[in-house]
Amino acid sequence: MAELTKEQKKELLRNWRAEQKKKYLLNKTNARRLFSHLRKELSKLPCDHTLKHTEQWIDAHCPPEKKEGILEEIREMGGYCDCEVLLNCYERYELE
Repeated sequence: MAELTKEQKKELLRNWRAEQKKKYLLNKTNARRLFSHLRKELSKLPCDHTLKHTEQWIDAHCPPEKKEGILEEIREMGGYCDCEVLLNCYERYELE
């Protein structure tokens, strides 16, 4: 594997810094509540590879005008179904 150039390293650092400053539409409190809801629902039945439970929670707890933005945010983190939301989005919302 080739070593990165100085400019490539600077670009990676800029991207990392921008990601660290990113404001998410779903705040930490609501993210915790969503993850708790998903754990509860997925303990009853396995994931059906949709965002069914995620969308139901968003519909019940978030303003309708934010729904598509929150779903886009979740998909950008790798959450394309309910179990992936739990697996891929947890750290991004800094909930460890």
